[in-house]
Amino acid sequence: MLIEILGWISTSLVLVGYFYNAKGRQKVAMSTWIIGDLGWITYDIFIANISHLILSLIIICINVYGIYRIYGNTNS
Repeated sequence: MLIEILGWISTSLVLVGYFYNAKGRQKVAMSTWIIGDLGWITYDIFIANISHLILSLIIICINVYGIYRIYGNTNS
C-alpha cells in the first residue's frame, strides 16, 4: 500500500512540474521533476520495472543538465 502511495505522489510531482514549466518557471519545474523521478525510481525498484527506472534516470540527467545550463551559463 505504501509503495502505491509513493507512485501516486511521484506522478503528482511530475504533473506539478509540468504546471511550473507552463508558467515559465523552468528551474522549479526541473527540480520538481527530479524529485518526482527519484520517487519513481524507488517505486520501480520495488516493482522491478527496469525499463521505467532507466527512463527516470535519463530524465533526471536531462533535468540536471538543464539546471546546469540555466545556472552555469554566465557567458551569455
